[in-house]
Amino acid sequence: MLRMLLFDGQQACKIVVDPRQFGGEDTGFPEQVLSTYPEGIPLDLDPTWPLDLDLDSDPRTFALNLSFSSSVCRCHIPWAAIGMIAAGMGSAAWAHDSADDPSPPMPPSAPGGRVGHLRVLK
Repeated sequence: MLRMLLFDGQQACKIVVDPRQFGGEDTGFPEQVLSTYPEGIPLDLDPTWPLDLDLDSDPRTFALNLSFSSSVCRCHIPWAAIGMIAAGMGSAAWAHDSADDPSPPMPPSAPGGRVGHLRVLK
């Protein structure tokens, strides 16, 4: 789905990744990012950005290049950690975008530590 949105459809995407679902694995995210967004890391993916995302996936995770403070990191994200995918940059607001329209909170974890659903917004 991400590949279709980003590359086939040339749609920018916003994704919220829940680091509590990483299961202690090293995912490649900088520690500062993990500590700043402990309940949901907002990611803006834009196919027109000069950075090559180099998107790859397997049944358990997807991997891509992300830039944090001008440093490129290869991040591996478990599919179970994705709480929201929004297509088009105007379809979802992050808390840091506007104090008047904060992003919705991540859903509470269900019994067993799994997030109950994935929201796709357009």
